[in-house]
Amino acid sequence: MMLAVVMFYHLEGRQLEEIMKKLLSGLAVLGLDVSAPALVHAQTATYGELDAKQIIAKLEAAGYTRIHDVEKDDGIWEVEATNSAGQRVELDVDPVSGNVLREEPDDWD
Repeated sequence: MMLAVVMFYHLEGRQLEEIMKKLLSGLAVLGLDVSAPALVHAQTATYGELDAKQIIAKLEAAGYTRIHDVEKDDGIWEVEATNSAGQRVELDVDPVSGNVLREEPDDWD
């Protein structure tokens, strides 16, 4: 980098401006190239998992009503709902299949 600075010192006006534009453009492309794998990883990290609306639809199909407080914690969907027996329950739901992993009574403070 120091060599580049010394070389640019001897250039004047338009030449220096053109070289700086090319250098900055190259750095911008390099920056995008380096960040692209991170972006792809972020998009595929939850590939195949259901979103909140899909989880709600699965629970409704399973007979749950009054579904609320749908939150993802430690990779598992946590949901409060009323089961088919009319009991208020707290559920842990698998993020891929939408199956209920745990159902416990909940008093809904």
